[in-house]
Amino acid sequence: MKISEHDERFLVRFEVGESLPSALVKLTQAQQWTSGSLSGIGGVRNVALAYFDLAAKQYLSFQVDGVVELVSLIGNLALVDGQPFWHLHAAVADRQGTVRAGHLVGLEIAITAECWIVPGKYPVHRHRDDFSGLNLLDI
Repeated sequence: MKISEHDERFLVRFEVGESLPSALVKLTQAQQWTSGSLSGIGGVRNVALAYFDLAAKQYLSFQVDGVVELVSLIGNLALVDGQPFWHLHAAVADRQGTVRAGHLVGLEIAITAECWIVPGKYPVHRHRDDFSGLNLLDI
């Protein structure tokens, strides 16, 4: 990965073979960020996305095969039990332009992923919500 700072924002380019969100968590720990937001685009493969089933209170995951365009990657950073957690959503498109989207479980960089990250100035935390079973932002 390559990173450069621009007016308190960071431009990050993830390299072929890196995996998200794990590479993003490592970067977050190295930079000691405790909150923030992210947007990105790129070319990726081995994409695992998910849909949250409220009735079952669980994520239902699905795979997207082949190399696809990462047409949108968005998310936010908060702490869960003191550890960085990126809540990420992704939309990917195949060669026909068919889009699949959802909660990002994981992906591998096939060409690149170019992201802007805006770290927050103060820690943000997530805590378990009894209704959904999810760790929601503590606001």
